[in-house]
Amino acid sequence: MSIILNECKYAKYVIEQGEVDKKPSSTLFLLARYYKQKENLNKEQIFDRLNTFMQKNYSGYNAALWEDIIEDIYKKSDRYPLKEINHIGITQSELDKIETLPNIRYKKLAFTMLCYAKLYNTVFENNNGWVNTKIKDIYKTASVTVKHREDKFLYLNDLAHMEYISLSNKNDNLNLRITFADMTSSTVLEISDFRELGLEYLYYIGDGNFIRCSRCNRLVRKKSKNDYSTKYCRDCAYKINLKKTRESMKIKYNSLKA
Repeated sequence: MSIILNECKYAKYVIEQGEVDKKPSSTLFLLARYYKQKENLNKEQIFDRLNTFMQKNYSGYNAALWEDIIEDIYKKSDRYPLKEINHIGITQSELDKIETLPNIRYKKLAFTMLCYAKLYNTVFENNNGWVNTKIKDIYKTASVTVKHREDKFLYLNDLAHMEYISLSNKNDNLNLRITFADMTSSTVLEISDFRELGLEYLYYIGDGNFIRCSRCNRLVRKKSKNDYSTKYCRDCAYKINLKKTRESMKIKYNSLKA
């Protein structure tokens, strides 16, 4: 599951839309925390809600096979408070600093790491600009691809030499620290979605080749400049078509029974 800023808001969306993550236990953990922390439900009620949700939205769900997993999830449901962050603010000085980088790959990487650093600064008072995210996830979220795995470290070393980031002094620590984060100035850009940070940067600087999914608000690249037909991201389009197929099959099944 991608980083969710406002987990309470997202839990309500998941319940409403019947969303199940590719890793179903992540969805169950989010919902268990929501039911425990926000609706103050007891153990029996939470088990019932989770089983009902999965039976409705996860094909082939067997409550007996998931009983131990849900038991473990319930035990941890009040251990981690739900995040309720509406957005991360980016300042003009930060954007100006990124703009001075020599190419778009550096810019998308720097912007992505800045967003992560400011999120962790918000959650953890003493974070001080550290980006506690796996390098492969940084590149994926930044929408930056490289031919060779080693190139990922070359780009980061370049950013370190240009003093945009600093690297940990510990050999076994691959964490990075943003050196230009501004936590005091007024913000000019609000980021509320961490799924496509590289595309968020392109969208901000005026790249018009994107729309937002009308179902989940994710940035989607248009098929062409004059594309007015794209409404959904790939994941939402798949889920909508799957739901239509299931409903169609259900209608046919019921008609045959009649």
